[in-house]
Amino acid sequence: MLGAHGLGTRLRLLTAALDDAVEEIYKLRGLNFRPRYFPYFRMLMERESMSVGEFVSALGFTQPATTQTLQIMREAGLVETVQTGDRRMRRYQLTQQAKAIVPRLEEVWAAVAAAAERLDEALPASLDSTVDAALDHLSSHPFRQMIELEIAE
Repeated sequence: MLGAHGLGTRLRLLTAALDDAVEEIYKLRGLNFRPRYFPYFRMLMERESMSVGEFVSALGFTQPATTQTLQIMREAGLVETVQTGDRRMRRYQLTQQAKAIVPRLEEVWAAVAAAAERLDEALPASLDSTVDAALDHLSSHPFRQMIELEIAE
C-alpha cells in the first residue's frame, strides 16, 4: 500500500535528506560545492578532460541535465572549457581553484562514506545494496513495463 506518499515521493524525500545534510557540511566547511557536482568532479579528478557526451555515457544522465550542471559548475569556478580542434565539441576540465580544494573535499567525502556505512548498519537491509539491486533490476525490467503489466491484469 502506498499510503499518503508514493514511492517516488519517498525516494525524493530520502535523497533530499541526504543531499541537504551533505550540502550543509560543505557550507560549514567553507566549500562552494554541491552534491550534484560530485560525480562530474570525481570523473574529472581521474581524467584530464571530458566532453558532455562522455559524461552522459558514463553517468547515464541526460544531455540537458549534464550541460546544466557543468554550466553551474563553470559559474562556480570549478570547471572550465578546454579548446579543441573541433569547435562543436566542448571539453571540460577542473580549474586550479577546484584542484586546490580537493584535499578538503576528500575529507568531507570520507566522512560522508563513513556516515553512509553507519546508516546502512542501522537499516534492516543495506541501502547501498538495495539501491544497486533496484537499478540493476530496472535496467532489464523497466518500471513502465511493470506498471503496464499490472494495468493489463
